[in-house]
Amino acid sequence: MDFAKTYTDYCIQAFSMAYQKNKEPIQKAAQLCYEATIHDHTLYTFGTGHSHMLGQDLYARAGGYAKIYPIVEIELTLATHPTKSTTIERTAAYADVLEHLYDVKEGDVVFFASNSGRNALVVEYAYRLKAKGVKIIAITSMKHSSQIASRHASSKRLFELADIVLDNMAPYGDAGIEIDPNHRMGPISTLTGCYLSQCIMGAFVDLLIQNKKDAPVFRSSNADGADAYNKELFETYVIQKRR
Repeated sequence: MDFAKTYTDYCIQAFSMAYQKNKEPIQKAAQLCYEATIHDHTLYTFGTGHSHMLGQDLYARAGGYAKIYPIVEIELTLATHPTKSTTIERTAAYADVLEHLYDVKEGDVVFFASNSGRNALVVEYAYRLKAKGVKIIAITSMKHSSQIASRHASSKRLFELADIVLDNMAPYGDAGIEIDPNHRMGPISTLTGCYLSQCIMGAFVDLLIQNKKDAPVFRSSNADGADAYNKELFETYVIQKRR
């Protein structure tokens, strides 16, 4: 097997399916972000393990909307230990830490990225935010999540709590290419998840521009003349928010 060719074909098909399946949710999510923003609410992202990368891909980057903020602590990534985030995402009480650190309020919007949508922290945090009147956009694998049991006491999965659900089209187990009967490689959830997130943000910023609203977007820091432009955005939207 030519793995690179097989995986390339698989990714192209997955992106096409993700677009076709999610055309309506993308527009609904963009509208939700627009309504929140024009009423002075805040956009956030949240994910654990590899799913945290969807939020990082939207945050403070070239071509990225300047007023979106990640809810992420290093313990929820793989930066310090490969299984630490797995342990924490199964611990519902860690939501206490997130609520202490991040002042997410009624009317705000949170992008939740979770391929399985089953783990206790993800579900618990979603429950708590919903109780505050926060809107949740979930990016998840419906094929995977619909086949498994929740690890939260409520027995709920993320897609059952979200206001808008986008299907990343990942297969059960995420990896899509069978190497032999015992091994699969070629995960897809990060690729399609980032793609769907960027689709939402592009559609959302387009709404801002169409309606003549403030639409701050970063330029590449490696493009000539971008530093002064980005510096103003960082000082206005990023540094002030983190204080």
